[in-house]
Amino acid sequence: MNSWNIFADRLVRGWKYQYGVIRSIADWTIILYLIIPASAIFLMMYRTWWLEPPAWIANIPLFLLFFVLYLFSWSGNIRTFVQEADKVFLIKNQPIFLGMKKWGYAYSILSQVIQIAVSIFVFLPFLRKHYFLDWQQIISLFIFFIVLNTMILFLKFLMRKIETRLKRIAAGILLFILLSWSSQLIFLLWEKGFLFPIYLCSALLMIISIFQSLRSIQKVSSIDQDISLGNEAKMKNIDLIFKLSHDIEKPVIVSKRTKPLLFRRSKRIFKNRKEINGYIELFIKIFIRNYSYIGGYLQIISVTTAAIVIIPPLWIKALIFIGFLIMMYSWLSLVWDRVTTSNPISKKYSESTYYFAARKRTVTAFFVLAILLIGIFITCWLFVFMQFGFRPAMFGR
Repeated sequence: MNSWNIFADRLVRGWKYQYGVIRSIADWTIILYLIIPASAIFLMMYRTWWLEPPAWIANIPLFLLFFVLYLFSWSGNIRTFVQEADKVFLIKNQPIFLGMKKWGYAYSILSQVIQIAVSIFVFLPFLRKHYFLDWQQIISLFIFFIVLNTMILFLKFLMRKIETRLKRIAAGILLFILLSWSSQLIFLLWEKGFLFPIYLCSALLMIISIFQSLRSIQKVSSIDQDISLGNEAKMKNIDLIFKLSHDIEKPVIVSKRTKPLLFRRSKRIFKNRKEINGYIELFIKIFIRNYSYIGGYLQIISVTTAAIVIIPPLWIKALIFIGFLIMMYSWLSLVWDRVTTSNPISKKYSESTYYFAARKRTVTAFFVLAILLIGIFITCWLFVFMQFGFRPAMFGR
């Protein structure tokens, strides 16, 4: 056995595992009635984009597509295919162990190159038929985002070493802003046709990123981090199923903090200590302290906002909003039942009248708050679009 054989074996077994996860939810009926029709519709739409660009693209500036590609560049992580048992066996053979990690890094880069290529391929009708870009500009755009993604993979690998979650999030936000400013400068040079500085900068960043990445993954001390990244990549589809399913109990996330981030002294929210207020206060504290609950709440809102903003036809926006109302109310009701029944005291009085009154008030309040947040987020997007020359009328088409 050599490093390539070990890498290839683990890669194939990983593909088979992910295929099994997908097949567990996408049976032949879903493939026949959902995936195949959706693929056929997309291919027909893509063909029409080449024949005649859609009307809604007329109001979208080129910078917005550039920003979307910038967001895509943040996907993915470095995978080294290290497993738990390697601590005992494979690590004793350093050449094979490090060789496997290098193959894993090459696979990570290749998978990201394919993803960026697919993204640009989807936007290609707009780049050619609407913005009238030549192939040299498109190729330079492709090269820049490959280099940017390679650098981001390395920086994300370094940020994984930050143990404190808040510091890691703050570092990620700061890095996202700084790289976005640098990308805006590159966009200005690219738009004006100064391609040579872009090629030169891309070559230097690519060499530095690959050299530093290989240097980092060769450290034996990073084996725990490699195992953690591998487990996350393996479980990503299962975690997605957990998030989308209302019937599967989410695992409890154990925090390393000795005190919660919010309500750490557990002060009273309501001065009036009625039974209804007690239930409401219990739900609010558990809901905000639990990352899976507040994260799911904001995720539903953000995804719905993005869908309403991006998808042009007005009737589809209305259907998305109606679907959001139904899904959000049912999700909040389910979370309420899960939170209250997990507490033995509140569960004891789950058949009382004030229990149902508190349930109705709380779910309604969080439901109305979600609608208000969507309105605020859409207003912010409209303001940003107008700053870039959008016409608000495009959202009514």
